[in-house]
Order: sequence, then C-alpha cells, then structure tokens
Amino acid sequence: MLTLTRSSTLSDAESRAPSPIHCAVALACVVASLRLRGFAKTLRSARWLADRPMLANRANVTVIDHAARNVALSAAFFPCRVRCLEQSLALFVLLRRRGVNAELRLGVQPYRFRAHAWVECDGVPINENGELIRGLTVLPDIPL
Repeated sequence: MLTLTRSSTLSDAESRAPSPIHCAVALACVVASLRLRGFAKTLRSARWLADRPMLANRANVTVIDHAARNVALSAAFFPCRVRCLEQSLALFVLLRRRGVNAELRLGVQPYRFRAHAWVECDGVPINENGELIRGLTVLPDIPL
C-alpha cells in the first residue's frame, strides 16, 4: 500500500504557503464580497482578516513566491475573469494571515486613466512588472 504524506514531498516553507485550492476559495470570497458588499466593505473585511495572523511571523521568500504563484494559477483557471484587484486582495489576506508583512497598494494614472492594484512586501512589489506600476501615483491608505 502506497501512502504519501504532505511533509515528505514539501519543505516546511512550501507547506505553509496556501495551496491553489485555498487560493481559489480566497478569490471566490473576494469576488463575491466585491459584487455583493462593494469595495469599501470588502477592503474593511480584508484588513480585519489580515490583522489576525494564523501563523507566527516565520514566513520567508519561498512562502511569498508560492503564494503569489498559486494565486495567479488559481486566477487563470477561475470560472470568471479575475482582475488585479481581486488577485491582490486575496494575496494580501493570504500572506498577512501567514505572518508576512504585506501591504496592499492601489495606484492610478489620471491622464489616459488606468488603475492597478498590487501587493508589496518590504516595499518590493510581489509578482509584478515594474513597467506596469512605474507611471502610477500610489494612493494613500484608504480610511474606512
């Protein structure tokens, strides 16, 4: 009889990273909340959850990379279109719940309007193209 254990195939950091299924559930919750409750209440809920970490602050670059990759993978196979706001909110909550000091950033460009959301750890954008965010004005924290 063949038995596989999660710890035998994954490192400690990888096992702390959210799985693609967990990321898909987080994306579904964010999409539903944005549609049913709106941006302000969703952001308030995300910040509330983010301030209640499940794990101690032992996260490392591997956890951050795996979380970002799994959120992007889940978004690619999600049944509806998931844009940067939904992905960033889900990644923000998932990382903060794992003890990572992540920050949600929102940026806009006024002329030829465009907006973008992303997550930063220690001032470094996670899984982001620097060209995409270079011309944006980062909005200050939105008080809710």
